[in-house]
Amino acid sequence: MAKATSGAAGLRLLLLLLLPLLGKVALGLYFSRDAYWEKLYVDQAAGTPLLYVHALRDAPEEVPSFRLGQHLYGTYRTRLHENNWICIQEDTGLLYLNRSLDHSSWEKLSVRTCSSLKPRELCFPETRPSFRIRENRPPGTFHQFRLLPVQFLCPNISVAYRLLEGEGLPFRCAPDSLEVSTRWALDREQREKYELVAVCTVHAGAREEVVMVPFPVTVYDEDDSAPTFPAGVDTASAVVEFKRKEDTVVATLRVFDADVVPASGELVRRYTSTLLPGDTWAQQTFRVEHWPNETSVQANGSFVRATVHDYRLVLNRNLSISENRTMQLAVLVNDSDFQGPGAGVLLLHFNVSVLPVSLHLPSTYSLSVSRRARRFAQIGKVCVENCQAFSGINVQYKLHSSGANCSTLGVVTSAEDTSGILFVNDTKALRRPKCAELHYMVVATDQQTSRQAQAQLLVTVEGSYVAEEAGCPLSCAVSKRRLECEECGGLGSPTGRCEWRQGDGKGITRNFSTCSPSTKTCPDGHCDVVETQDINICPQDCLRGSIVGGHEPGEPRGIKAGYGTCNCFPEEEKCFCEPEDIQAEMTFRRPAQAFPVSYSSSGARRPSLDSMENQVSVDAFKILEDPKWEFPRKNLVLGKTLGEGEFGKVVKATAFHLKGRAGYTTVAVKMLKENASPSELRDLLSEFNVLKQVNHPHVIKLYGACSQDGPLLLIVEYAKYGSLRGFLRESRKVGPGYLGSGGSRNSSSLDHPDERALTMGDLISFAWQISQGMQYLAEMKLVHRDLAARNILVAEGRKMKISDFGLSRDVYEEDSYVKRSQGRIPVKWMAIESLFDHIYTTQSDVWSFGVLLWEIVTLGGNPYPGIPPERLFNLLKTGHRMERPDNCSEEMYRLMLQCWKQEPDKRPVFADISKDLEKMMVKRRDYLDLAASTPSDSLIYDDGLSEEETPLVDCNNAPLPRALPSTWIENKLYGRISHAFTRF
Repeated sequence: MAKATSGAAGLRLLLLLLLPLLGKVALGLYFSRDAYWEKLYVDQAAGTPLLYVHALRDAPEEVPSFRLGQHLYGTYRTRLHENNWICIQEDTGLLYLNRSLDHSSWEKLSVRTCSSLKPRELCFPETRPSFRIRENRPPGTFHQFRLLPVQFLCPNISVAYRLLEGEGLPFRCAPDSLEVSTRWALDREQREKYELVAVCTVHAGAREEVVMVPFPVTVYDEDDSAPTFPAGVDTASAVVEFKRKEDTVVATLRVFDADVVPASGELVRRYTSTLLPGDTWAQQTFRVEHWPNETSVQANGSFVRATVHDYRLVLNRNLSISENRTMQLAVLVNDSDFQGPGAGVLLLHFNVSVLPVSLHLPSTYSLSVSRRARRFAQIGKVCVENCQAFSGINVQYKLHSSGANCSTLGVVTSAEDTSGILFVNDTKALRRPKCAELHYMVVATDQQTSRQAQAQLLVTVEGSYVAEEAGCPLSCAVSKRRLECEECGGLGSPTGRCEWRQGDGKGITRNFSTCSPSTKTCPDGHCDVVETQDINICPQDCLRGSIVGGHEPGEPRGIKAGYGTCNCFPEEEKCFCEPEDIQAEMTFRRPAQAFPVSYSSSGARRPSLDSMENQVSVDAFKILEDPKWEFPRKNLVLGKTLGEGEFGKVVKATAFHLKGRAGYTTVAVKMLKENASPSELRDLLSEFNVLKQVNHPHVIKLYGACSQDGPLLLIVEYAKYGSLRGFLRESRKVGPGYLGSGGSRNSSSLDHPDERALTMGDLISFAWQISQGMQYLAEMKLVHRDLAARNILVAEGRKMKISDFGLSRDVYEEDSYVKRSQGRIPVKWMAIESLFDHIYTTQSDVWSFGVLLWEIVTLGGNPYPGIPPERLFNLLKTGHRMERPDNCSEEMYRLMLQCWKQEPDKRPVFADISKDLEKMMVKRRDYLDLAASTPSDSLIYDDGLSEEETPLVDCNNAPLPRALPSTWIENKLYGRISHAFTRF
């Protein structure tokens, strides 16, 4: 006698209690359902029937016997009580109450009256049942309609059931017993899913109600289909010639199996493929890879799942070009679990031919080169026959010059197409009058066999040498305008002059405008082997640094697509992609003197410390007027300084007739100091261009600029309360004096809402406003790169304004940055990829936003207090993060940790951050107790702490975020939101 079991079967007892059925599977009985659910009531009478459990058989002679375990278990398999309440009939599987549930042991849930039950509750359980039945099994009962407790409590209500059966379906519902059973054995390969409908008719007096629910049945597969060859093809031919690299797939044969794909571990055991013994060389050289994929085939008007198995013959090692063999390989495929008639074994045949490869070069190459060509200029390629088809063949090229004094060219091998790229390696020899023709012998050598091919190379030197214009940059990519581009040369220029590529002006595009040494090779989205010799050749393809403005980064480096014009400053590891604005064109007047250059040990040309970038003053720049934004300098009256740094400052000012307004308007003005360099001016101009593009209530607004007849002044909106960092720190001084008993506010705070004590709702609102602004900037493809509380301004009404898009690193606190060659950088706010790889994206801004959240919650605290920036690098890399501050909710801290994920693509985007903060806003109504100062409060304001006192947490053990409730739908207009949070 068999005992039925199911690892997941159970009862729902008020608090989702599960009652597992214990015992081992003997013979082959199984349950057609994963779980059984029923609701019980306190004081329900003993003897009340609950439900029937059904077991299906593997063979007709099997007889099921049922019993229950000794304990009741919770949802997560926690043991709760000894089972004294529920019993099961051993032969029928009927579950019933053995004794009434008493008040002392169970949460009270009163029995409802029959009249209060809805038709749905009289007919079907809360959880819709679904069933699974194995194919090829004898027919049997797998379900019984009727809710037995309801029938027991409401005998006067008549309930009838039936199935909406299609013609010829293998299911029936007995009208008397209401048992649902199969008519005959099911075949999954004919039909896998049956979407039946159960119909319940309720008769209560003269009232009749009909309820219909889905009644799905899934047929489970067994291995009863033998593998076959589609179209009877059991042989494939493989020719190995130019593709000789390890892991190359040389041939594929497909096997079809009407059964479904098993789990991966089961698949390895069940489906085996063996390369039959034969030639030892073949056994070492080839392997067979098995790639199963699920597919769908049509059967009887419906689709059922099946499996296609691809068997790939793969090179197990690189083959030398001298190998020359022919053989036939046999692969035995065995479906070891196949239970049907016949055998589950197939034999695959691969006819393999390995052909030798000969190295051939043309007898002669004829090329020309200009005497004006700059170093690393590419002048052509050499390539052995079929080299572009090579894979796994390592050919190296060398040049042998017939004249030592005219050895001008070099050659490097391209790994992409196994060709040799010829380039100018010595410009001094190129300028010698006697070097009118250059003669070389090109030698191509296979590194594995040492086989060689040779060719003559004749290079004609054309034109006359013209000295370079003084003051030109080393890299063509520096130039931002066509005029300055085409009047200079740069590394990699074949003609001695840079070339301008005009873009199509269609947003962020691969065809962006830029200055190049040769538009044939740069930019082309690929940093080739010559361009890797010096970053100044083509930073558009090769730069690994930061890219400012609208762009799509290359993989793994460079600019894949850019907005407007992209120019680069290789020594600073920066590129800028900015709109082409003729009105605001910046021209660059070069001084008459030239500057010395130095060469590295490799011969690559490098600018000296006295390069033009470091020597030219700001006065060497001229900014053309933009009528749309130009503001008369005479109408601007400068006032007190609001903030300043080493090279720039921000002052309060009044502007007369600003944007057509009558009278004076209070504004803020950003400007450079006299000691500023062209780099700082470029940053200020960059911010000017960015602010002209943006328009959002939570981004600082540009009013205009004074660019003529004096230093550049940017006029922006005035933020009454200064930086968010200062505003938060000042709020700590407010204390509880503004709070009345019970959290109410006195009349002073109501008259001056901006001066009232901060609530947690206010802080969340600040974060939400900033996230809205950052979401806008992300949609504009703009990366801030320095998001921090010091760069958020607080305007009247406590409105947050994102600020400082270019000059920011000069007007902040000294301890926020680490001095690098490119200036001070805000280490404590930077993402891991920015610190280690100089990669700046919107997702690195998300990391900084997480630090900004920490600043907000700590009311302007200093992140990582006491940690020197040099030590912070390793701490972040090893997974440490700041611990949860006091007064910080768990959900806010979880959001911080999500922003600090090491992988950028695992961090949330700003749109999702805004939604999470919205949910927090509607939940928080409590005041933040600013008077509750603790040692940890003072800790985060002390910049002189020891490293051992730093609060850090290991992210590997950090709690995972829980699911949040549905998104709060609210009006995004800031005016309405602000009013909603002034009455907390």
